[in-house]
Amino acid sequence: MKKYLATYLAVFSFLCAGFVSCSKSDDGGSDVELTPYALVRSFSLGNIRSAYPAFTSDGKDTVSVKTVDMSSFLFTIDQATGEIYNNDSLLFSTNVTKVVTNITADGLLSLYVDSIADYVAYSNGDSVDFSTPRKMRVHSFDGQFYKDYTITINVHQVNPDKMVWSEWDAVEGVEPVRAIELDGQMCLFGSKNGNPVVAKSEIRGEPLWVVADVAGLPAAADFSTVQMYGSSLYAIANGNLYASVDAVNWSLVLEGKALVSIVVASDDAGELVLVGKDGFLSSNDGASFVEAGALPEGFPVYGVSALSYPLSHNRNIIRYITVGYDTPAMDGKARVWSRLSNESEWVDYENDGSSYACPSLKGLSVVRFDNFLYALGGSGKADGVDVPAFSSFFISRDNGITWKKPSDFYQRMNEELAGNDSPFAVAVDSRNFIWIINSGAEGAVRKCIINRLGFKK
Repeated sequence: MKKYLATYLAVFSFLCAGFVSCSKSDDGGSDVELTPYALVRSFSLGNIRSAYPAFTSDGKDTVSVKTVDMSSFLFTIDQATGEIYNNDSLLFSTNVTKVVTNITADGLLSLYVDSIADYVAYSNGDSVDFSTPRKMRVHSFDGQFYKDYTITINVHQVNPDKMVWSEWDAVEGVEPVRAIELDGQMCLFGSKNGNPVVAKSEIRGEPLWVVADVAGLPAAADFSTVQMYGSSLYAIANGNLYASVDAVNWSLVLEGKALVSIVVASDDAGELVLVGKDGFLSSNDGASFVEAGALPEGFPVYGVSALSYPLSHNRNIIRYITVGYDTPAMDGKARVWSRLSNESEWVDYENDGSSYACPSLKGLSVVRFDNFLYALGGSGKADGVDVPAFSSFFISRDNGITWKKPSDFYQRMNEELAGNDSPFAVAVDSRNFIWIINSGAEGAVRKCIINRLGFKK
């Protein structure tokens, strides 16, 4: 099989000549004409056996050797540039030093070895080292033309499912309460020397915080109620609703309703829902509100995390998830309620008989990350058992019904956060990073992401 180019072409030319001489029809007709085409029509991979990283049952690093069918990875053939490559990289740690391909071509294939003059004959079934890009040449059957291709097999260079963390100094002097992104900046609401402040930083790169006193907002503002709706931020202070477009300057929007919390802020559904003395209040424009029903018993209105997102099977219907407590002390069971945007009734995801209820944590925060719900917070209880602060994420993959610690050892809480019960704020930004910002002697600004969420699409 491994005949170098000169020998290969000599044999090839001999075969072509023989074929032409024998290709006359029985009645003396014309010769069969050999085609001048030289191109690759399709390219795919076969099975590849590799040692992939894995974990033992107790979380120790190990490897798992398995054979994976790679035929589903599609390859682009750019005829203009002569490049063949896969847009979706192969699995991390895939061994591409011995790869069998399936190539359909017009012409005969040969593979570049060392120099421009060194090609070896190639056919499907040959094992090739693709750890670096390889050149392939296609010779037309008439021996007059050839076309060169560069074949690149892309493999993920980092584990796509691993959660990676970055850390910076805490926001000096600020006791965090709530974090939320506005116009590409992370806004951290809290207090400094007893005064309400907001600290801002770009979400990209190292956080560089600028701290400002808020204006137009009473000192008694409850920053834990801050929600984003449309292009404005909304918060409750002294039972009234305030709004801001820059997180610094605030103005009164609604008063006299003894407001407690904001439980829905959905741009997808175009609805902002508050809870006041008369029950629910709903608005489409963030300015005028109408009564929207009585408050059900046990509905969470304190320490609320309000989430909304389209249904996977019908993006015109939005699911609302509201998580929090039904007592001002924010103790007892964490409550999870849900409603669809095309319905009026809320559903209580009561989990008394389940061992996977939402954990009741100090400062409980729930965010949507990687298409699932992540609950985290300070010390508290999970399924009736005491848990230290930030001991783990609790993930719901069924829209808030059940909550479990991740079985994937890659998604681990930052070890330096474990046991830290100081004030904190949590947010997910538009670049798919979770921010955990806490204060105190061990306070810091920490960001994490699952590698694949940061891959360029």
